[in-house]
Amino acid sequence: AGSRGQSACALCLGHFLHDIKRCESRSLWDGASTHCRRAEDGCLINPQGLPICYKWQRPGSCQDQNHGSSHECS
Repeated sequence: AGSRGQSACALCLGHFLHDIKRCESRSLWDGASTHCRRAEDGCLINPQGLPICYKWQRPGSCQDQNHGSSHECS
């Protein structure tokens, strides 16, 4: 974190100090409902149970052509 502050949590979008790898909040930092939830294995999934893809944030972006049936890009 350093002088730049806390990283945002991918689930609740909060910047407050908490374990963002284990956050299971059902609401965002502002009280609105989250779009995703955490699966039993710890991965973030959408309301349909599909994993949330993080690859769009990577240098090569997400190259998967089956978004609707395999995952949802965040």
